[in-house]
Amino acid sequence: MQAVFLGGGFAQYLAWLRILEQRGGVSSWDAMPKRHPLSPMLFLMRNPGRSLPLTLVLALAVLTIASVVALLNSIDRTILKIYDYNRYFAAITPRGSNKLKQELVERIERAPYYAASYETVVCFMNAETIVGKMPFVIFGLEQGQMESLAARCRLTLREGRYPLPGEAGVVLSEPLMRNKNLKLGDVVLSPLIPDQYAPVPVRVVGVLHGDTWLAIGSLEFIRDNFFPPTRNLLIFATEPRYQPRLDAWIRETLKGAQARVWTYAELQEETHRAFRNLYFITGIVVTVVAVMLATMTGLLANIYFQQRLVEFGLLQAIGFTRRGLLMRVSIETITVVALGWVLGVLCAMGVLLWAKVRIMEPRGLYIEPFDPIAYQYTLPVPIMVLAFALFTIGWRLRTFDPVAIVERRIV
Repeated sequence: MQAVFLGGGFAQYLAWLRILEQRGGVSSWDAMPKRHPLSPMLFLMRNPGRSLPLTLVLALAVLTIASVVALLNSIDRTILKIYDYNRYFAAITPRGSNKLKQELVERIERAPYYAASYETVVCFMNAETIVGKMPFVIFGLEQGQMESLAARCRLTLREGRYPLPGEAGVVLSEPLMRNKNLKLGDVVLSPLIPDQYAPVPVRVVGVLHGDTWLAIGSLEFIRDNFFPPTRNLLIFATEPRYQPRLDAWIRETLKGAQARVWTYAELQEETHRAFRNLYFITGIVVTVVAVMLATMTGLLANIYFQQRLVEFGLLQAIGFTRRGLLMRVSIETITVVALGWVLGVLCAMGVLLWAKVRIMEPRGLYIEPFDPIAYQYTLPVPIMVLAFALFTIGWRLRTFDPVAIVERRIV
């Protein structure tokens, strides 16, 4: 039976060679296929209509998951970037009064790495984020302290000037200007803006160059026009690299005191804690998507396997073992799954890079197209798809009967 089957196939192959010789004048040796006729890649190359749909489905799933996770991470990144100024100093707000107790101030001044402190009164404007508006602090300082605060935050005056004492004006950094779509001379606070109120219009009088978000106004103006005029302290370390150590010392020392300490480390902790449940929900969604894709692709793999019963029957009839057939199917499936994942990752990087340049950055928002966490979330999809497909096909190969398949084909 095997000789009959193979003999027919060999005769067809010889006839094919003769036709090639007659049409192109090539020798039988030159007409031999360059790729091994039993290569596992041969089916994928000759049947793109069966492999491409699965590849595209996987690529779209990876693109969707990576994009969603990157957007979620952009919320975290944007919040941390908006309040990035807190890297360069700690802020202390009094509790129960409008001024810190003198004993607390003296204790802070004895802190290791302590360099200086500025007294400030604050008011608020809004920053635009993906999740809506968030309050942003305008620090009211004496005019002589404005430039040194900007320099501490790695900013320089690019345009305009610093507000004069008692002036209804602010100086803003470039990212904040982009976020609010402002230019020099525009109104930031006004009696006509409910969520950015001031008794008189407050205009942009200067623009700071740099990446740090910062807003500085006149101490005298904010103290006289905003209630309550709470007198906060900005605490600076001798060098920016020592600021985290000073922050930790202050947090520990003032624990339980009538003061609220604001540090960058605390901001990071609170932000990550706030989004912990969101990431948990994202993990559940990714798992559900992975299970659905695994089921769908497993069914597709079984349908393709059913359509190739004769091929696998012949391969086993000429000597391939069930393990060899499973290995062959594994190579094909791994190739399709890996290609789909790589294609999805490349598409996600391209889409996210476009979104960063054209959508996010012009609005002062942040997204990382090459965020490793976003692509780690996509890994369960190809793994589950591969496992489900190979399990179902391997289960069918346990009872696979090549003799019956070949006999059915000959008859």
